[in-house]
Amino acid sequence: MSAVAHPAVVFNCGYNGLSIIQDLGRRGVPCVAMDTSRSIGTYSRYARYVRCPDPSVDEKGFVEFLHAHCSGYPLKPVLFPTNDHYAMAVSRHKRRLEEVSIPCVGDWEAVRLVIDKDRFYALGQERGYRTPRTYSLDELGTLPDGAFPLAAKPKHRRVSADAGEDTFHKEMDRLRLTVIDDRSALEAFLAREARWLPHLVFQEYVPGLSNSMYTVGVYAAPGGEVRARFSGRKVRGYPADIGDCVVGENASVPDHVLDEVDRVVRELGLSGILEFEYKRHDATGELVLIEVNPRSWSWVGITSHAGAGLPWTAYLDLTGRAADLPAPGPQPADGAVRYAKVVQDAINSLFRYGDDHPAWRRGPVAWWRELHGPGRVVKAEFQGDDPLVAARALVDGAKLLARWALGRARRRTDAPRSAPGAALDGGRA
Repeated sequence: MSAVAHPAVVFNCGYNGLSIIQDLGRRGVPCVAMDTSRSIGTYSRYARYVRCPDPSVDEKGFVEFLHAHCSGYPLKPVLFPTNDHYAMAVSRHKRRLEEVSIPCVGDWEAVRLVIDKDRFYALGQERGYRTPRTYSLDELGTLPDGAFPLAAKPKHRRVSADAGEDTFHKEMDRLRLTVIDDRSALEAFLAREARWLPHLVFQEYVPGLSNSMYTVGVYAAPGGEVRARFSGRKVRGYPADIGDCVVGENASVPDHVLDEVDRVVRELGLSGILEFEYKRHDATGELVLIEVNPRSWSWVGITSHAGAGLPWTAYLDLTGRAADLPAPGPQPADGAVRYAKVVQDAINSLFRYGDDHPAWRRGPVAWWRELHGPGRVVKAEFQGDDPLVAARALVDGAKLLARWALGRARRRTDAPRSAPGAALDGGRA
């Protein structure tokens, strides 16, 4: 890396942003961790923390702040959004931001096709993508019995807007996924959630836990050419059924899946770092395309240890150094590399899974052996050259464990007060 390099501005600096910061920072790229609060990535030694307005409630203020910030650099910084509302804001205002920066995100016309879930599923049915069958609100009243169970989920969990408050996002998190088993449950759900129905999609439910989820991550150059890819699967998420990845590993997928990914990128004109999420159907074994995220994902850090290195590939290509792009090497054997949020996985495996998914609970020795059994483990928070990140992760872990213990104690205290036979309203409707 030359003495003068294009900086990188990374937004939303949880583990997703932390991985990009560490990957680029170790290669000499000056990094800014831009977020609305001190998330874990802002403690990395490889980045300078800059607080910014939240685009989910103040998109205009965020864009103005970002434009002014980027204009102060001698070389345009590369922008790396790591979740939907940052990707939406940067993409929607990409033309203006390109005056002072290099956004690693697609054009808005393409991004909105995949970020609006109802639009993408309709497009998938039209073009023959392996997406789940989706139903409109008008169709719900005439569904045959064989259409159940259904999945109800938000069109967006996060949006960029000038809303001024985030009630919408809290409600979409609550409604992240509801499995509706039969017609009576559907009628009850429609009555209970009437206010939010315009923001939901209803589709066939693909059975399976979080360990049925596969990711194909790519970097696509402007124009839609895929220049690097990674494939892997979740080993564990939390919650066990629909949770974000806590442990993931490299894993191959069939060629027809890779061909479909390339086709979607090409036909929709997508670019930047992208995540294609597939779910293996428990009954049929088919990999179903659940969604496309127009930005990096929570365990993108594995890619720099499994051959692809998507953040570095994107940075080189976008800064005019395509000649320096690494040549594709041999892919490691499936499961040879794991990425783990170790503190979270320990708390989940030793304690939290016992409440809602006992089959995944482990004792300390069994958990440690299982985590390290397959091969190399990239520990997200424990990197020898970044000690403050580890300290912050331990503090966050202690808070998580305390909240779990307090909540468990409250549930035990309240349990005798419940009416006999009262049902708890959980994640299934």
